[in-house]
Amino acid sequence: MIRFYKTPALIRKFYPSLTWRRISQDEIFLTFDDGPHPEITSWVLDELKRHNAKATFFCLGNNLRAHKDVAERLIFEGHLIANHSDNHLKGTGTKDREYVQSLLDCEEEIAQIQKHSKRLFRPPYGRIKKSQIKYINKAYEIIMWSHLSWDFDEKLAVEKSIRILKNASPGSIIVFHDNEKSTQNLKKLLPQLLDHWSSLNLKFSTL
Repeated sequence: MIRFYKTPALIRKFYPSLTWRRISQDEIFLTFDDGPHPEITSWVLDELKRHNAKATFFCLGNNLRAHKDVAERLIFEGHLIANHSDNHLKGTGTKDREYVQSLLDCEEEIAQIQKHSKRLFRPPYGRIKKSQIKYINKAYEIIMWSHLSWDFDEKLAVEKSIRILKNASPGSIIVFHDNEKSTQNLKKLLPQLLDHWSSLNLKFSTL
């Protein structure tokens, strides 16, 4: 399997209405998908606090319902909750109406925890149909990524991932996962990368 740690320009060109990077002189944008999780998200928050780093958490509605205390800590510490659907549906295998309803169900959960929420959505698996994009883009900014850590891959070459991600530049949007499957790799990747980017005086901001 070919692993694209950095999103190819051809893919970005094919989906021009999606957000792949931000414009910034000194910020990178850390994102975490699939939480909140009681242990893993709490560990991530502790690591971010060490570097005064803020991040955007693309949460599942199911997990927000189950772990509201973690979500509330996330908001209290200055991070941003964004929409990752209610139950992690793959857009390419789901009818549009069901897909959009999953997004709306998640948004209801976010609204109970976070006031004045930005309308940001990340498609689970990064898979979404153009018909879904056309509808969702009316109300949401669809956030993709410039860099993918592949922390969910059990066969990940961690040092290779670290080496490539160290080259992230201002404006980069980087994906990690705060779920059980990714825990082992995440605990190797995140501390080293935070230390490296901090040494370059990069700021860590919410989207």
